[in-house]
Amino acid sequence: MGEIATKFARRLFRRRANKHFMEKRDDPGHPLIAGITKVRNEAHIIQDTLDNWAQWCDELYIYDDASIDDTAEICERHPAVQEVIASSLLDTDRLRAEWYNRQLILSSVQRFSPEWIAYFDGDEHLFAFDRNLLRDPGVGVIATQWRDMYITPEDAHLPDAQYQQRRWCSTEYRQIPFFFRNDQPLSFDKPDQRIMNHSRPSSFYPTSGLVQHWSKGYSEELWERKVQYYGTEFGRYTDKWRARKGGAVHDYVSDDGNPLQLWEEALAETGGVLV
Repeated sequence: MGEIATKFARRLFRRRANKHFMEKRDDPGHPLIAGITKVRNEAHIIQDTLDNWAQWCDELYIYDDASIDDTAEICERHPAVQEVIASSLLDTDRLRAEWYNRQLILSSVQRFSPEWIAYFDGDEHLFAFDRNLLRDPGVGVIATQWRDMYITPEDAHLPDAQYQQRRWCSTEYRQIPFFFRNDQPLSFDKPDQRIMNHSRPSSFYPTSGLVQHWSKGYSEELWERKVQYYGTEFGRYTDKWRARKGGAVHDYVSDDGNPLQLWEEALAETGGVLV
């Protein structure tokens, strides 16, 4: 699949491996971690996302899904990014594109044999993750708590550039695997799939860290774009998202009907601290 990705790329960016990365590759005590993501039109947040994941990953690899903004260019300039495959094709079957394009960047990064691969979306930021788990030979998959961030009446006035000052998140969360040891079969092959297929039973992998998901909490404009996208492109989500039109600002209640929680409280519950 790496050859397919290259064939249809609008452009392909690869950074020459620098001394810093080569030293890590040669250090047996340092498990090499490659982060991968599929992005589209995320110029508004991708710099912050790459900065965040560069704290946890040694190298980052990007598949740009035919963005019409500066997403690919921002990724190319980031020092932790080693490869950007910028597609010239927009697959109109979005359920297929979601998994297929993730598989393309996964296949590409596996050529470099990192010990771990982390998959994240372009609007997800990780906090309070215990890197020591990556050194445990008995651990093959690591999950995190994943929470939606929300716009509330007290912060709806904030300009887009200050979105990280929003303080309210969902109390409900998902336990999503983000880190996968690259010594097992890994793949994406199902419609709209974002969690890799792997061979480790879910009862045997630990959870560490907390992820902020900013899709609902970045801005009112982005909320409406999300409503339009999911309300037209994904049949199984159509009714749910069309009903959310005009509802970006939440009165301290999540889309699932539960009270919101302060982010610093959620972070403290995982043993992290607000910085």
